[in-house]
Amino acid sequence: MGFFSSLFSAAVSAVATVINIAVDVASAVIDAISEEYKNAKEKYKDVDIDGLKKRRFEQLVEVNNEIIDLDRKNRIDGRLSDDDQLRLDALNVERRDLRKRIDAAKEYEVATDMAEHSSDYDINLVDPNNPNELTRLGGQVVMGKLCARCNRPMTIRWRTDVRNPVITDLFWGCTGFFIRGDDNKPICKKTMNFTQQEMRLFGHIGKPGMELPAENLNKIVLKPETSSHIKGKLKEAVYEVTEDYLCPVHHEKMSLRTKSEAVDILDLYFLKCSRCDQMVKIKSATQLDAVLESFNGSGLFSS
Repeated sequence: MGFFSSLFSAAVSAVATVINIAVDVASAVIDAISEEYKNAKEKYKDVDIDGLKKRRFEQLVEVNNEIIDLDRKNRIDGRLSDDDQLRLDALNVERRDLRKRIDAAKEYEVATDMAEHSSDYDINLVDPNNPNELTRLGGQVVMGKLCARCNRPMTIRWRTDVRNPVITDLFWGCTGFFIRGDDNKPICKKTMNFTQQEMRLFGHIGKPGMELPAENLNKIVLKPETSSHIKGKLKEAVYEVTEDYLCPVHHEKMSLRTKSEAVDILDLYFLKCSRCDQMVKIKSATQLDAVLESFNGSGLFSS
């Protein structure tokens, strides 16, 4: 199912927002992806991609259930039998395979949108002092951007105390950081700075409001009337899940949660895995825009 993996040379976001590629001409990209999509569409014309993706997520839940049971058994007994260890190894391989298949289905969805709405896409140059296109994706697992050390997916991150990050505040962080080894330490701490190539993003153009300085966007959402409006739009979404944010450990959909004692709306929301303590803090207006789009279909300034 990974028929677009070789076509995209860097990052395909889980929300079909950004595709980062080393080219200068948008029309050439559209032509290449449209041709690849046309071939894939014909090849998989009898396959229900959305239904297949749904079943993969359901299978992933079953696999995680069994892995957790075996991990619990190992903790209680101090060891696993040879048969149980073999089963655990097989389940971990199956989980990786399911993750790849789910990501491939997402790639197909990205390519579908690009092929059918090509005029909505173009090359965007990221402003180093106002990298809204990147902070909007904060916390999302980015397909195709893999850790150079362990080959796990990477996420866009910055320090939690920085509300108006510039490009030098951002970095790629390996999702292995959130997975603990036998010594209870992160199994990978690899980070990478953004390259000049990654400042040229190919994706949706004209996201309303993203041209404003991050500081201004944050001030807008912090206004009482705006905060109240956003809370109203997200009220029914609390505890609902979205595939735009996946747990880096279990790859299951994360659910929207709220803090009981938040300082303001930029301290209120976070995405949480139901299996473990993995979470994504929604700490910027651009991330709020992405969350609103995930659960409501429209962002901060969309009609």
